[in-house]
Amino acid sequence: MEVAELAGDESAPDPDFTSAAAALTVLAGIAADAACCKALGKRSRSDNHHDAEVLLRQIDPGGREAALALRKLISQKDDAHYGFYDVTASNLKKLHRQARHLIAFANDILTR
Repeated sequence: MEVAELAGDESAPDPDFTSAAAALTVLAGIAADAACCKALGKRSRSDNHHDAEVLLRQIDPGGREAALALRKLISQKDDAHYGFYDVTASNLKKLHRQARHLIAFANDILTR
Protein backbone atom coordinates (compact mmCIF):
# COMPACT_ATOMS: atom_id res chain seq x y z
CA MET A 1 0.00 0.00 0.00
CA GLU A 2 2.89 2.32 0.72
CA VAL A 3 4.17 1.96 -2.84
CA ALA A 4 0.66 2.53 -4.19
CA GLU A 5 0.42 5.74 -2.20
CA LEU A 6 3.82 6.89 -3.44
CA ALA A 7 2.94 6.13 -7.05
CA GLY A 8 -0.47 7.74 -6.82
CA ASP A 9 -0.39 10.76 -4.56
CA GLU A 10 -4.06 11.60 -4.05
CA SER A 11 -3.38 15.32 -3.68
CA ALA A 12 -1.55 15.66 -7.01
CA PRO A 13 -1.86 12.44 -9.00
CA ASP A 14 0.31 12.07 -12.07
CA PRO A 15 -1.84 10.58 -14.86
CA ASP A 16 1.16 8.53 -15.99
CA PHE A 17 1.11 6.62 -12.70
CA THR A 18 -2.50 6.49 -11.53
CA SER A 19 -3.27 3.17 -13.21
CA ALA A 20 -0.18 1.57 -11.70
CA ALA A 21 -1.09 3.03 -8.30
CA ALA A 22 -4.63 1.67 -8.66
CA ALA A 23 -3.32 -1.79 -9.56
CA LEU A 24 -1.04 -1.82 -6.52
CA THR A 25 -3.87 -0.59 -4.33
CA VAL A 26 -6.11 -3.45 -5.46
CA LEU A 27 -3.35 -5.98 -4.72
CA ALA A 28 -2.81 -4.48 -1.26
CA GLY A 29 -6.50 -4.88 -0.50
CA ILE A 30 -6.64 -8.43 -1.81
CA ALA A 31 -3.71 -9.37 0.44
CA ALA A 32 -5.80 -8.36 3.43
CA ASP A 33 -7.67 -11.64 3.12
CA ALA A 34 -4.85 -12.92 5.33
CA ALA A 35 -7.30 -12.08 8.11
CA CYS A 36 -9.20 -15.21 7.09
CA CYS A 37 -6.19 -17.38 7.91
CA LYS A 38 -6.05 -16.11 11.47
CA ALA A 39 -9.76 -15.74 12.19
CA LEU A 40 -11.09 -18.79 10.36
CA GLY A 41 -8.06 -21.03 9.90
CA LYS A 42 -8.54 -21.07 6.14
CA ARG A 43 -8.30 -18.90 3.06
CA SER A 44 -9.78 -18.92 -0.38
CA ARG A 45 -7.76 -20.95 -2.85
CA SER A 46 -9.95 -19.97 -5.75
CA ASP A 47 -8.73 -18.07 -8.80
CA ASN A 48 -11.79 -15.89 -8.34
CA HIS A 49 -10.99 -13.21 -5.76
CA HIS A 50 -14.70 -12.69 -5.12
CA ASP A 51 -14.73 -16.08 -3.35
CA ALA A 52 -12.67 -14.51 -0.56
CA GLU A 53 -15.61 -12.20 0.15
CA VAL A 54 -17.61 -15.18 1.41
CA LEU A 55 -14.92 -15.98 3.95
CA LEU A 56 -14.43 -12.38 5.02
CA ARG A 57 -18.16 -12.06 5.74
CA GLN A 58 -17.82 -14.88 8.29
CA ILE A 59 -15.42 -12.88 10.46
CA ASP A 60 -17.12 -11.07 13.33
CA PRO A 61 -16.89 -8.20 13.93
CA GLY A 62 -16.26 -6.24 10.75
CA GLY A 63 -16.31 -8.99 8.16
CA ARG A 64 -19.33 -7.73 6.27
CA GLU A 65 -17.77 -4.30 5.80
CA ALA A 66 -14.44 -5.86 4.81
CA ALA A 67 -16.16 -8.06 2.23
CA LEU A 68 -17.88 -5.01 0.75
CA ALA A 69 -14.58 -3.12 0.56
CA LEU A 70 -12.97 -6.12 -1.16
CA ARG A 71 -15.85 -6.32 -3.64
CA LYS A 72 -15.38 -2.65 -4.54
CA LEU A 73 -11.65 -3.13 -5.07
CA ILE A 74 -12.01 -6.29 -7.12
CA SER A 75 -14.60 -4.64 -9.34
CA GLN A 76 -11.81 -2.28 -10.46
CA LYS A 77 -9.06 -4.90 -10.74
CA ASP A 78 -9.15 -5.61 -14.47
CA ASP A 79 -9.45 -1.97 -15.42
CA ALA A 80 -6.57 -1.02 -13.15
CA HIS A 81 -4.31 -3.90 -14.16
CA TYR A 82 -5.00 -3.96 -17.87
CA GLY A 83 -5.40 -0.24 -18.48
CA PHE A 84 -8.89 -0.22 -19.93
CA TYR A 85 -9.34 3.31 -18.60
CA ASP A 86 -7.33 6.10 -17.07
CA VAL A 87 -7.81 6.17 -13.33
CA THR A 88 -9.05 9.53 -12.13
CA ALA A 89 -7.85 11.18 -8.95
CA SER A 90 -11.31 10.70 -7.46
CA ASN A 91 -11.41 7.00 -8.29
CA LEU A 92 -7.89 6.46 -6.97
CA LYS A 93 -8.90 8.13 -3.71
CA LYS A 94 -11.87 5.73 -3.39
CA LEU A 95 -9.66 2.72 -4.09
CA HIS A 96 -7.14 3.88 -1.49
CA ARG A 97 -9.94 4.25 1.07
CA GLN A 98 -11.20 0.70 0.45
CA ALA A 99 -7.70 -0.79 0.63
CA ARG A 100 -6.85 1.11 3.80
CA HIS A 101 -10.05 -0.19 5.39
CA LEU A 102 -9.12 -3.77 4.48
CA ILE A 103 -5.57 -3.38 5.72
CA ALA A 104 -6.74 -1.92 9.04
CA PHE A 105 -9.25 -4.76 9.36
CA ALA A 106 -6.58 -7.39 8.66
CA ASN A 107 -4.11 -5.75 11.05
CA ASP A 108 -6.74 -5.79 13.77
CA ILE A 109 -7.45 -9.47 13.22
CA LEU A 110 -3.78 -10.43 12.96
CA THR A 111 -2.81 -8.64 16.16
CA ARG A 112 -5.57 -10.10 18.35
